[in-house]
Amino acid sequence: MTASADHGSRDHATWSASATARNWLCSGAIALNIRNRKPEVESEASAWGTACHQLSEKCFKTGKDADEFIGTVEATKQRKIEVDEELAETAQVYVDYVRKRIEMYFLEHREEPTVIHEQALPLDRLGGPFDAGGTGDTVMFFPKWRLIEIVDLKGGRGVVEAADNKQLRTYGLGSLLANRGLNVDKVMTTIVQPRAPHKNGRIRSETFHVADLVEWTAELVERMKLSKQALDEFDTTPFAAWWAKWLTPGSCKFCPQEGSCPALKQKALDAAHVWFDDLDQPKISNSPAFDTPEMLAQDLDMLDMISDWINARRAYAHSQAEAGVTIPGYVLVPKEKREVWNEGVEDVVRAAAVSAGIAQEKYLNPAKLKTPKQVRKALGKKESMVAGLSNTPSGGTNLVRADKTTREAIPSAVDRFFTEV
Repeated sequence: MTASADHGSRDHATWSASATARNWLCSGAIALNIRNRKPEVESEASAWGTACHQLSEKCFKTGKDADEFIGTVEATKQRKIEVDEELAETAQVYVDYVRKRIEMYFLEHREEPTVIHEQALPLDRLGGPFDAGGTGDTVMFFPKWRLIEIVDLKGGRGVVEAADNKQLRTYGLGSLLANRGLNVDKVMTTIVQPRAPHKNGRIRSETFHVADLVEWTAELVERMKLSKQALDEFDTTPFAAWWAKWLTPGSCKFCPQEGSCPALKQKALDAAHVWFDDLDQPKISNSPAFDTPEMLAQDLDMLDMISDWINARRAYAHSQAEAGVTIPGYVLVPKEKREVWNEGVEDVVRAAAVSAGIAQEKYLNPAKLKTPKQVRKALGKKESMVAGLSNTPSGGTNLVRADKTTREAIPSAVDRFFTEV
């Protein structure tokens, strides 16, 4: 088992594991991305996730915990991300899980499992029409358990399901092909998503038999062939007819074409038209027919999709403007950030403050306590010493899908102010 390049520098295959769900649903996605390739723009959220992975790699390599790197900077492809407490805590959940699995196996069998971080998992052996595969964040082989486990760190807040996750199944398949000859009966795929509460926990897994994965592989290859057919027809079919046949919105998040996809635009506009009558007047009224809880639920489901499209459309317009396209009525302006000291002037500023007789607390921030999680971990068995000394504040309310949260529902305003007699 061998490792690949570090997280920040790796490139994606044409059929990347991370896009399997999208390509599975939308056969035209690969063709549209190849024929309408856009310059890669790394979002702040994407850079944050990359930095979290890179920080985790440093922990594995050095044996240190993530909070020891707070204040350092992780350079990604296009950005620099400072390691703060949230980034460190997110990485540490993943690091702790992997370390715990290694320890669990060692205590049971008195031997170390094989562990590889950032392992390339190509699917070339399938003989598909595209270069395909991905990179496993952590791949572990437990000989006595006859098990391969692939652990995937998700740094985002959007909930990712472990069950029937096509990206993780692609990793599972790639791990078998990359590590041929291992005596394995089952494959386990694990998502570690510290920032997204889930009814099954922030760490959740799916385990399946190798035979089931082999059966699923046949479906995967068929989906690849459909994507190849869509690519072959792209230049020989009128575009309107082509996209109507091959583009299927539904798994568009992170697709580079999200902001310019005609099928997604049409779906968003069709959903928006629900609120307008033939005279282009909003249907919103005090009529109970348009204000039932069931109608609100339908609207909320549509609003998620429309909101995602709007955000993607704005991002696309911004990228076009930065590329030199003139958009009538809009101009690019500099984004102002928080004022910072120039690099290398800290000693000069300190000397100026001392010379002026300013009290130290006026120009230096005192050291502050680490987070409750970090202090409890440091205390170990003595963590009871700080029991009850922390809380998780609530800032108002959020309306979320009931099947996507672990938070307990709060009573309605009516229930809070009135009790049944």
